[in-house]
Amino acid sequence: MSNKLEWWGYKHTSGTYIPKRYFGSLDIQEANESPFCDIVVGPFLAKDWEDALEKIKQLIDNGT
Repeated sequence: MSNKLEWWGYKHTSGTYIPKRYFGSLDIQEANESPFCDIVVGPFLAKDWEDALEKIKQLIDNGT
């Protein structure tokens, strides 16, 4: 059994990376429509907030 949870996140227009727990596709849909979200990624599995933050940075830096 995995102890990982689903996460998603985005790069804010200020350059800050924001991890969020994933509860459904509406989260990502609203982020994609927001003028403050530069790049949106997810959902993906991560064990905690710090792990999710690192995964967001990797996904965005790799252009995924």
